[in-house]
This record gives sequence, C-alpha cells and structure tokens, in this order.
Amino acid sequence: MTRCGGYILGFRVDPAEQLQTIFQEVQSLHTVFSKTPLFGVDFANEEKAPPLAELRVASAQDDVEFVDTEAADSIAAYYAEGNKHADHEVVLSPELGLAIERLPEGITAKSLWAMV
Repeated sequence: MTRCGGYILGFRVDPAEQLQTIFQEVQSLHTVFSKTPLFGVDFANEEKAPPLAELRVASAQDDVEFVDTEAADSIAAYYAEGNKHADHEVVLSPELGLAIERLPEGITAKSLWAMV
C-alpha cells in the first residue's frame, strides 16, 4: 500500500511470487511518466502566430441611420431621469406581466422594448 498525498493506493498480488516483477514494472512506469507526464491533452504547435501589427485592421465608420426617433427619445428620457441611486416604486406592468419600476411619465414599456 502506498500513500500519495491524501490518497491511499493499494492492490493485492496473487500469487505472491509475482510481487517483485509487478513492483519493478510499476517503478519503471513511474519513472517514465514522472519524466514525461500525460495530462490528457494532446497538442501540436503548427506554426508561429504572426505579429499583432500584421493582424491589425483599419477601423471603418459604420453607416448608421435612425429610423424610429420616438423610441430613441423614450430611452433617452428614461436614462436622463435623475435620482438613479434611489429605489423607485415597483408596479405591475400589464403589458409584460411582470413587476417593474414605475416608468417616468410619457414612457411605456413598449417604447423601451422598441429599442431592442
């Protein structure tokens, strides 16, 4: 029986005459695997990655067009409301079927979801 950290490894050898042969085999395997352990992951270095400077791509300006400015105005008004550090009153939203913070006047859950 051998102690290895917090684990005990033991086995029985029948017949007892085989004990020395098995000991030598286990010792040989331990020597080989301690020099070149197998961690369960095989990998191969295929090629060296190119330098980061070669991989950079010039940034391009996206062509953006705002179609629904009403929804954008609603979300801007929602975020522009002051007092962000205090809890707001929680109410039931019949549109969503969920409890939500009371929305500012003129803003609906539908207009906020239109931004998504």
